[in-house]
Amino acid sequence: AYNDWLAEEFCSNEPERLFGLAQIPNIGVDEAIREMRRCREKGFRGVILTAWPGGGDTLGVEDDRFFAAAQDLMMPISIHIRIVRPGRRSTGPLEGPAAIANMALAGMTLFPEVMSEIIVGGIHDRFPKLTFLGVETDVGWIPAALEQLDNFYWRNRAHTGIQIKRLPSEYFHDHWLCTFIHDRIGIRNRYDVGVRNMAWSTDYPHHGNDWPYSRKVVGEMFDGVPARERYEICAGNMVRAYGLGQTLEVPG
Repeated sequence: AYNDWLAEEFCSNEPERLFGLAQIPNIGVDEAIREMRRCREKGFRGVILTAWPGGGDTLGVEDDRFFAAAQDLMMPISIHIRIVRPGRRSTGPLEGPAAIANMALAGMTLFPEVMSEIIVGGIHDRFPKLTFLGVETDVGWIPAALEQLDNFYWRNRAHTGIQIKRLPSEYFHDHWLCTFIHDRIGIRNRYDVGVRNMAWSTDYPHHGNDWPYSRKVVGEMFDGVPARERYEICAGNMVRAYGLGQTLEVPG
């Protein structure tokens, strides 16, 4: 119902400006693929995963069918900070200091595990044309995380049985795009993050956004950043990731 509303009642009002990302049901790989294909035919440009398609706590062999279909359909996969894992039950909404800590740091405490699992799990070797996006994960932490991921992969690859063809950081720079709302450290270290691996986002109308001062805040954050790099981070990377400006054709 949500995907139908998004396509037929929301995006249809300004189809040249708005496009949807499909929410994928967590009821098995077959249903996930079916809904992804249906939404692609409705004009959606990507999907959002909240759980692994097979429903497991970790990536499983059955998930590959979903990733293969996403690659064939040219549907980038977005993950908003975390993956819901059945074996890790939530204790409910956090309050007080814990709530602030969770909101402020979730991107750098929850998301790295998800990203690392995809990378060292060999997804990019098996599906080299598939793009992943980390939504509202921030980016300032990424250079340090990639350094440690490379280091520990190299030291432990033999006894863990991990068989990937390249360093984890190389896969990130070729296959990932992560978004931020307010991240001066990330912008300052954009060459280590990767100018093409980061994108500003607004999060409107949630309280974390800067509207109606978004342009002012962006101007301050990007002060001194070359115009071309500013364009890539604020627009160009998303244009490229979703093929905007290209005719949408559903593969057979």
